[in-house]
Amino acid sequence: MCTAIKFGKRFFGRSLDFEKSFGEELVIVKRGAIRLLDSENRYAMMGVGVISSGEPLFFDGVNEWGLCCAALNFPGYAVYSDNCNEGTAIPSSKLISFALGLCRSVGEVREMLGKICISGEFADEKTPPTPLHWMFADGREAITVESVKEGLRVYENSIGVLTNAPDFNYHMTRLADFSALQAENPDRCFTHSPPYSRGMGAIGLPGDFSSSSRFVRATFIKENMREVSGEKSSDISRLFGAFSSLEVPLGCVLTDEGESVLTRYTAVIDMKSPAYYLTTTSCRTVMRLELSDIDEDKGKIYSVPFYREEMILSLLDK
Repeated sequence: MCTAIKFGKRFFGRSLDFEKSFGEELVIVKRGAIRLLDSENRYAMMGVGVISSGEPLFFDGVNEWGLCCAALNFPGYAVYSDNCNEGTAIPSSKLISFALGLCRSVGEVREMLGKICISGEFADEKTPPTPLHWMFADGREAITVESVKEGLRVYENSIGVLTNAPDFNYHMTRLADFSALQAENPDRCFTHSPPYSRGMGAIGLPGDFSSSSRFVRATFIKENMREVSGEKSSDISRLFGAFSSLEVPLGCVLTDEGESVLTRYTAVIDMKSPAYYLTTTSCRTVMRLELSDIDEDKGKIYSVPFYREEMILSLLDK
C-alpha cells in the first residue's frame, strides 16, 4: 500500500505502507561503485532501501541528474520473464539501480526499457522477487512501467500519480467516475438547498485506504493544490501535508494474518538539486540529505540510518 506523486517540475514524493520494516536506510551509491550491464554506474544516486550482498536494493531513489523512481506493490499482476529471449534480463529488484545508474532522463529510461526484460531472479538466496510496478519521473515527464503477462508495458503518466495494483489502465479508467469532484462548493443543487459547509464539492471523494481510492484521492489533491511557491522550506511542508491525507494509521488496515499496516515513511525528493526529505512513522521531524553533501572519500556504497525516535520540542526552550 504505497502512493507516489510527481508535483510540478521540481518535486517527487512517495509514501511506503507495509506491515513491517525492512531496516531501510538512505543508501548512497557513488559513480563507478556497482556493475550494471557491460559497465559501471555512470551516475551517483541515493534512495531508501537496503544493502544486500554488497549491492543496493532501492525502494525509491534519485540520481545526480534529478531522475527519480519509486517501486510500488503489484501483486496478482506482475509477471516477470524467466527466459529472456529478447534483450538483456534485469532482476526486478535491481531495476531502479540500473535506471538511475545509467540514465539521465525519463526519455533515456524509455530507451533502456526497449532493450531489456525484467526477470524474476531472487533478490538474494532467500528472498523471492516482489511483485512490483514502477513510476519514473524527471522535471519534464513521468511514466509507469509494468511487467505483465502480455509483456513489458510503458505508459505515459500525465497525471503523475501511482498506487498499488490493479494496473495503471484500471486506475486511469476509474478516474472518470469522479469527474464531477471539485474544490469549490457546487453552485447548483437538485434539492435547491444551499451548501451548509465548505468542501461539499468533494463529496464522494473516496476516503478508504484501498489502492484505487488512494489513486483518486491523490489525483484530486495534486490537481487542486496551489502552485508551489518556489520557497523550498514552504514547498516541502506543503507536500508533506498533501501526503498526510494518504497515510495509513496504525490499526486501520490489517493483513490476513492480523498484522497492522501503516505508513513506514514518507519521502519528498527535490529533483532540481537532488535531495531527500523524509519523515517516518516514529519521527515526524523532517530529515534531509542532499546528494552533494556526500564526500567521495566516505566510500562508494554506504548507508545513513533514519532517526527513529520522535523529536518533541518544548516551546519554552530557546
